[in-house]
Amino acid sequence: MNPVHPALKTGCPYIVAVVELPDAGGVRMVGNLIGDPMQDVPFDTEVEAVFEDHPDQGSVLVQWRPVGS
Repeated sequence: MNPVHPALKTGCPYIVAVVELPDAGGVRMVGNLIGDPMQDVPFDTEVEAVFEDHPDQGSVLVQWRPVGS
């Protein structure tokens, strides 16, 4: 099994984000922070989910972006 989603293979480099979901009892998700991979992202930046449909892979990829971007 390949741990990298095919949609991310050509998107390197990327910023890995650990996102704590509000009201989910401390549940955290690891994902890609979309945008400029060289951007300066302060710790605790508020993010929102971005859902990318990949019907050829039979999946939906959840990525993150800073709120207001």
